[in-house]
Amino acid sequence: MQKEIALSSNERLWGGAGGDGQNQPYGAGDTRRIDLRTHGNFSAPLLLSSSGRYIWSEKPFGYLIRDGKLILDYDNDEPVVVQAGETLRDAFLAAAKAHMRFDGKTPPDLFFSLPQWNNWIEIFLNGMNQKAADDYTAELAESGFPCGIYMMDGGWLSHQGSYEFYAPDFPDPQGLFERIRSHGWTPLIWTAHFVSPDSREYKRLRYHETHKCLDYLAYRKAPGSKQAAVVRWWSGISAIYDLTKPEANAFYVKTLKDFAAKYGIAGFKFDAGDPAFFAEDCRFHDETAEPVDYTRLYAELAAREFPYHEIRVAWKCGGLPLVIRLNDLAHAWIGDRAQDRAIPQIITAGLLGAPYSLADMVGGGLEVSFVNRKIDETLFLRSAALQALMPMMQFSPAPWRHLSPEGVKICRAFADLHVEFAPYILELARHAAETGEPIVRAMEYEFPHQGFNRPMQQFMLGDRWLVAPVVTPDSAKTVELPAGTWRDDLGVTHVGPATLRLEKVPLSRLSRFERIGD
Repeated sequence: MQKEIALSSNERLWGGAGGDGQNQPYGAGDTRRIDLRTHGNFSAPLLLSSSGRYIWSEKPFGYLIRDGKLILDYDNDEPVVVQAGETLRDAFLAAAKAHMRFDGKTPPDLFFSLPQWNNWIEIFLNGMNQKAADDYTAELAESGFPCGIYMMDGGWLSHQGSYEFYAPDFPDPQGLFERIRSHGWTPLIWTAHFVSPDSREYKRLRYHETHKCLDYLAYRKAPGSKQAAVVRWWSGISAIYDLTKPEANAFYVKTLKDFAAKYGIAGFKFDAGDPAFFAEDCRFHDETAEPVDYTRLYAELAAREFPYHEIRVAWKCGGLPLVIRLNDLAHAWIGDRAQDRAIPQIITAGLLGAPYSLADMVGGGLEVSFVNRKIDETLFLRSAALQALMPMMQFSPAPWRHLSPEGVKICRAFADLHVEFAPYILELARHAAETGEPIVRAMEYEFPHQGFNRPMQQFMLGDRWLVAPVVTPDSAKTVELPAGTWRDDLGVTHVGPATLRLEKVPLSRLSRFERIGD
């Protein structure tokens, strides 16, 4: 079924698919098709208008913008349109109150107060083994960079679902995590909900008529099938825990907690969960569950059971104290998954109810973009500047291995800048937990109907700081100041509205403007 909604010429829409933030806000002149039934990253059945209305559905829907109309494609539940006020902020606050679960809880302060370190890129480039992880740990400790949370990324386990380290490559995992903790860091480790077919775990968890099996895996879609579904993902072919079955959900949680306790690990980086993986051939214990419902349960498990976590994919989880890592970014200026997607995607995540987000890793987290390629120091430092005043900051490629001594110094200064702003960021996080208001805000959210309802590479950090990172290789930046009095990071006062053209911005500078008067 379809529903058509006319868009006014000045009306713009945010929301729906968080991973499509780089193409938002959508307008009447756009042509864009999205199907929320299979969309990944942080998504929700919610669209927000700069004209103060929002569209909501309890179920996923597709949407198409064409010929000045928003065309909604839905199965059963017709999406509702609510006129909540006149601005984007009005629409968001009304939707948050009606459909999100903000209850005053935030992720632990440590996620915000200190930069995080994830060893993924370095262990990928230097071997997924204990020596590579230990070397990274020791060098980080010697570097002088601040660190709060340390993530051991993928490649450590013997096979999916085992929760044992691959002994030939990790002979002393107990010692590895003891050394991480000895520096005062809080360790997390990569996990996913997959189980390797024909492994001991698979045989224990699958359905079998005569053997004493647990029947905790999702089935193939064929009616009445008791065969475990096998899904394709980026690292192989695997069965999956059926998280819609309460006993399977509880067993998976217990497996994770027992493993974490054994090695002194605080929590997990929950990867995958993309609904597209399950759409093809999966049927769940709860036969009414759609792929997005599995995605939602996976994220809810992380938020409920493991305060120290990171998750990349969630559905209709607005308001939960989830640490959301946005889509993998490449080590590239422009193109697919480039660094210029970070700001629009984190803005969209906040408008969908995920204020506690991070823009992947400094310099990029898409491993293939680092293979046989020298790191671009300018790009890396601009990426560090971009993340410095976001809610969270996460490093992976080791600056001391890839940058000049001067580059390392600049990079450390941006890490220190994040620490300096941490009290303000924590204040915003607690405000978000009570009200839903994003930490990183679109200019249109904070300054409605002043010409900012369009894609922009600047953002508001709360209502006080306008942040304008350089996101192009030419070292130039155009900054658009709203009405009011602003003081920049160099101490210069500006009166808005004004457009500033900054030429040859030093690599050491993150241009930012404090609002000091209306």
